[in-house]
Amino acid sequence: MLKKVNQILRFAVFTGLLFIIPFYSGFAGFQQDVLAGESVPPAMQAGEHQEMVVLLHGALKTAYSMKRLQNMFENEGYLTFNWDYDSRDYTVEENAAKLDSILRGQDYLEHRIHFVTHSMGGIIIRYYLEKYPPPHPGRFVMIAPPNQGSLIADELQEFPPFRWLYKKNVDYLTTGADAFAPNAGIPPVEFGIIAGGTGGKYGYAWYLPGDDDGTISVEQTKLNGAQDFILVHAIHANIMMQDQTLRQSLHFIENGHFEHQQLSQTDWPF
Repeated sequence: MLKKVNQILRFAVFTGLLFIIPFYSGFAGFQQDVLAGESVPPAMQAGEHQEMVVLLHGALKTAYSMKRLQNMFENEGYLTFNWDYDSRDYTVEENAAKLDSILRGQDYLEHRIHFVTHSMGGIIIRYYLEKYPPPHPGRFVMIAPPNQGSLIADELQEFPPFRWLYKKNVDYLTTGADAFAPNAGIPPVEFGIIAGGTGGKYGYAWYLPGDDDGTISVEQTKLNGAQDFILVHAIHANIMMQDQTLRQSLHFIENGHFEHQQLSQTDWPF
């Protein structure tokens, strides 16, 4: 009984961070733009670079959650493809195959392609690069990725509301040597990881060990082979919208490493 109560309490906190907040910040904004008569997001925007940035949002979110990143890269002259994929009804493998079909069908593969992802989007791109490597791969920034799986998924994978929420991907987010996320592939490109956390001994969630972003522990974001790693003070639900995350993502895509010197707000033009 106590274990079930503990599960319910954890699920309430978890969904507050990963469902209610993302639903408000992502889908609500998506609705506003649709009602205004705009296409959200534009599939591709032309720029002076003949390089493209493909953006993938996290689970239970929409492409709108990556809109600030998209706008930043477009302002810098990159082509962009901000994919609004279905994170519940299609598995990681199915979404990777769909992405490959889209990129090939639109002749996007003629460009050098970089990738910027949030959360589960990073697992999809890891699998995509393993199974469908593009001819001109660029760099890859993972924002708060569950590279080693999620301890919360371990705890709640048999809990019916959690299974309903994540549907086909509920078993793709667990930890362990044989779990999917740790074995989704080491990207054969330069990649960097941006994790969220407090920077201290404890993170935002009392139920996770060590530092964390309220959903994923810092240790769970790590992956062998990364060119660089940096921590920003942000929670999982909106880390991809933070100024520091935008700056670090752009810096890595352009230079292959993060900017470890802290700049003032006046140094940040976006």
